[in-house]
Amino acid sequence: MKAFFRLIRWKNILAVALTMFAMKYAIIVPVYKLYGFDPGLSDTGFMFLVASVMFILAGGSVINDYFDRKTDMINRPEKVLVGFQVRRRQVIFMHVILSVFGILCGFVTAWMTGKLWIGAAFVIATLMLWSYSSGLKKRFISGNLILSLLTGLIPFAVAATEYYAFERSVPEWTLNSIHAVKISMQTIIGFSVFAFLFSLINDIIKDCEDYNGDIATGVRSIPVVLGKRKANYVISTLSFISITLILVVWHGYFSHLMFFKNHIFSSFYIYSMIVFPGLIIAVSSLWGENRKKYSLLSALSEFIMVMGVIYSIIFSFAVYGSI
Repeated sequence: MKAFFRLIRWKNILAVALTMFAMKYAIIVPVYKLYGFDPGLSDTGFMFLVASVMFILAGGSVINDYFDRKTDMINRPEKVLVGFQVRRRQVIFMHVILSVFGILCGFVTAWMTGKLWIGAAFVIATLMLWSYSSGLKKRFISGNLILSLLTGLIPFAVAATEYYAFERSVPEWTLNSIHAVKISMQTIIGFSVFAFLFSLINDIIKDCEDYNGDIATGVRSIPVVLGKRKANYVISTLSFISITLILVVWHGYFSHLMFFKNHIFSSFYIYSMIVFPGLIIAVSSLWGENRKKYSLLSALSEFIMVMGVIYSIIFSFAVYGSI
């Protein structure tokens, strides 16, 4: 059982579930309440959505370890489970079961939103994770973009399903309902872009960390193709772009919303917990190519992503404070 939880990367799955709960109950619910509405997707429907994403990601993690066995034997041999603690046939079986459960839960969610075609998105996500693990991750840039895109779509999945469920539940659109949906959607899209960018940064950093194993197994990662020095420049550039976008969106849009006016703590949090650590990555990534440095940068990028999710709680306090 312990090996199973390690295979599915339960900590990552838990973080994804908490992110989805944050989008629903710290973004959507407060904003809707501000304008006098209840969410369109019921708590039951939302639980099916969370379960779907968790099952699909768990299945993706399992099959990724299956295909990554040779590389992991070089990069982190002490953590390899496939072929040692878990048989290969068992891994395939777990992947199929988890993925099927995820797709079924996804179609239940789609049915509850009134848009059954949304279920196809869960099938596509499952196929993308298989394609990523079986070969795309070895191709230049493709694997990084697919994994980061899927990460960025996790918050958006909450917003999209809620939009269609809400559209189905309201008899007609009013100015208040439009404002409620607009603000919550724009906010969650901001979280999605944030998740995409920092997931991409983290993935490239990890590729630098796994450089030796990738070379030995034919993985055409960014540091393998371009070299670690140029990969450092890519990490730094993406970090600066991400920080710039965060500041532009904050000062150009969010700080002008009625519940953020004079909310000094939000600015302090964004600068201290996201912008400043992002600058550390942008600057420190330019020098050094040892594995310890990349391990520290990876931990810092993960810290930024966690702090980004936690910011949703501050968002909810700001909204509730204006009600």
